[in-house]
Amino acid sequence: MFLINGQLSPQRSLDDALHTLYADLPQRLSMPLRAETVISAAIRFAEQLRDGSTLALDAEQCQALINFCQADALRHKLARELGDQPTSLRRIDYRQPRFESWRALGLVVHITPGNAPLLAFCAVLEGLLAGNVNWLRPSSSDRGLTARLLQALVQCDASGQLAGYIAVLPVTTAHIGQLCKKANGVAAWGGESALRAIRQQLPPGCRWIDWGHRISFVYMTPEAASAQALDAVVDEVCRLDQQACSSPQWLLVDSDDPAALRDIADKVAEAFERRAGQWPALQPTLQEASQITTQTQMTRLAQSFAGQMGHVWSGSGWRVIWAHNRQLSPSPLFRSLLLFPVPRARISETLLNWRNVLQSCALVCEDSQISELMQTLICAGVTRLAPVNAIHDGYEGEPHDGVYALQRLSRRVSVSLSATTLPTHATLDPLPLAPVHNGQPIMSKDAFVSQPINPAAQLYFRSGGSSGLPALAGFSYRDFERQMRATADGLFAAGLDPRRDRVMNLFFSGGLYGGFFSFAKVLELLDVSHLPMGAPADDEYAEIAKLIVDQRVNVLIGMPSTLHRLFLKEKERLQAYGNIEKVFLGGEHVSEQSRDLLQSCGVSHIRSAIYGSVDAGPLGHACQATGDGVFHLLSDIQHLEIIGFDDDVAVSADGVGRLIFTSTAREGQFVERYDIGDSGRWVPGHCACGLLSPRFELMQRHGKLIRIGTDFISLSELAERLQSPFQLLLDHAPDGVERMRLRSELSSEEALTRLASYLTLATVVQSGLLVLEVEACSVEHFTRHTHSGKTPIFIDSRR
Repeated sequence: MFLINGQLSPQRSLDDALHTLYADLPQRLSMPLRAETVISAAIRFAEQLRDGSTLALDAEQCQALINFCQADALRHKLARELGDQPTSLRRIDYRQPRFESWRALGLVVHITPGNAPLLAFCAVLEGLLAGNVNWLRPSSSDRGLTARLLQALVQCDASGQLAGYIAVLPVTTAHIGQLCKKANGVAAWGGESALRAIRQQLPPGCRWIDWGHRISFVYMTPEAASAQALDAVVDEVCRLDQQACSSPQWLLVDSDDPAALRDIADKVAEAFERRAGQWPALQPTLQEASQITTQTQMTRLAQSFAGQMGHVWSGSGWRVIWAHNRQLSPSPLFRSLLLFPVPRARISETLLNWRNVLQSCALVCEDSQISELMQTLICAGVTRLAPVNAIHDGYEGEPHDGVYALQRLSRRVSVSLSATTLPTHATLDPLPLAPVHNGQPIMSKDAFVSQPINPAAQLYFRSGGSSGLPALAGFSYRDFERQMRATADGLFAAGLDPRRDRVMNLFFSGGLYGGFFSFAKVLELLDVSHLPMGAPADDEYAEIAKLIVDQRVNVLIGMPSTLHRLFLKEKERLQAYGNIEKVFLGGEHVSEQSRDLLQSCGVSHIRSAIYGSVDAGPLGHACQATGDGVFHLLSDIQHLEIIGFDDDVAVSADGVGRLIFTSTAREGQFVERYDIGDSGRWVPGHCACGLLSPRFELMQRHGKLIRIGTDFISLSELAERLQSPFQLLLDHAPDGVERMRLRSELSSEEALTRLASYLTLATVVQSGLLVLEVEACSVEHFTRHTHSGKTPIFIDSRR
């Protein structure tokens, strides 16, 4: 059964099929296939199987495919074998203009055997995950099964792309060379002679991906040869009748004592008598039965006429063959267990000639000997060790035959640039596709807080707290790694240089803040020299300034208010030092007083480098080619819409609106179309820094929260506590510290009394990060808007 471009055809000539496929091949190879497209189709395919679409499969086969197609398993496989963002063309070191990524091999031809009905489907799905065009030549016994399975997978693909990346061509062995003529890789399964015949037909330079027969065995110490252990060995011999590569063919014993070997062999035979009947036996063909008879009789002849020590035990469909030498040979299978003496000192020597075909070893010994024997067996060529009763099981992401399959189906590409070309680009990736929202309403802060955190969350940050009830923001560790890597890229683009910079982290390290913890991870990813000092809670900066000087720190990161206080209180010492070159701030506008103060101490590079929030994560970053307050969107983890203040309509090209973020790399919590509470506008045109990510200008807060003194102050919380009309005027005191002037009909003493228990406000005031002034004032004397005549609840004059 042929499958071409998603269509089944029982009769088709190979020439006609190849003509059609060759015509489309250049286009397919030039359009990278996204792994998420494959995973989405696999999820729907598994759902169809679960709903009863059997496709001529039995219940066990259906469940096997359902398990293989699970999204978590496929994503884990990708991350384990190729990394978290395998196709990202990323710097391998921020210090060097060297970029690498994994990319599809190209056209991969899969030639699969007949003894594993589902193998062909799984092989093609792996090829799709790696982004390849996949042509399958199934075995003659397949009878169209894999073509029907793959057509069902194609029909589950909402994008319509997969049809062009899959073809099934059931050609004869004589046509394999024609099939592989333009292949970039050929993956084949089979015995030594079959694989040799296929390989001879490959074009020059084509990658050979062979999956040949392998030998697995049990290594046992005499002391561990209990009845329970031997029952487990027999179970794994009988479970699959030694038809799987992981089935034990040998029992190698850590002894050269014939008496010990015979004793163990006697007990193994007793275990076969006990356990063989528990497993339905697979009947060998006439040829296979003759091989069993030949090997058994030759062993007996050698023992009788050549005086070789050993014995053969046999029963109903099973046999134990003991030859007291180290001339290992393959088992004839079908419950034929070969027993050999291999003292641990001779393991490497004995297995030397078998090193290329060894796979699994079940190690049966005392716990105190596991480490020594494990290392010896691995050095001897074993690629996998497991308990006896788990020798067939494996685990998600486990290497197969000592390699990762997806790496064999991929190529590693590299790009080198000159030191002056795109010097602040962490990646050379294109912009990602915008997510499809399907009418999802805008998410408010209340909606974010009230939603349950996903069970995938492992890392929790307290978010906000300005309402008196701090909310938790949940991230998986994968989320956190992705988001901090994006932040590291952004800080690199903003001008941090890991080759020479020495950075002090002055973000808050406790309370409601995730900044200190997050930036510690960011600086680790940048591999930059880092002093994690943290902002002081007591407004004492002398020790910090001393450490800056003693450790030759040239870069500071932190919140504007913290850094302003540092330079204000330690101005004389920092001016004398004069080596602080760069200051990177959290995503707030820095005041002109602060800028002047920092520049007076020799700081030449002052930048609001990263814009983000605890709940939504990092959102934007600065670059060296744009003004302060303008940010590049962190496009690989966030999508941004700018929506009108009173409707769900995108603003005009230069209009100001609400910033609505969707986190595209977030498992721990659902963040879709989230109103972050800030306003802004798009910055048109291409950036001179060369980055393709869109830019936006951050404006003021809107809604119920205002960022004051490094924290968020809630207008509704102020109203609830004051129980009286009020107005806020925000600016900077003469020394540059942020100031909040509160006008209210209450007396100053009464207003301060009512606000005393508002801990967020009290903390920033006591820390010296905010000056609070209270003025008794009647409502009619509140400041009004010049044009509208309205009385705004707050006026932000900070610049």
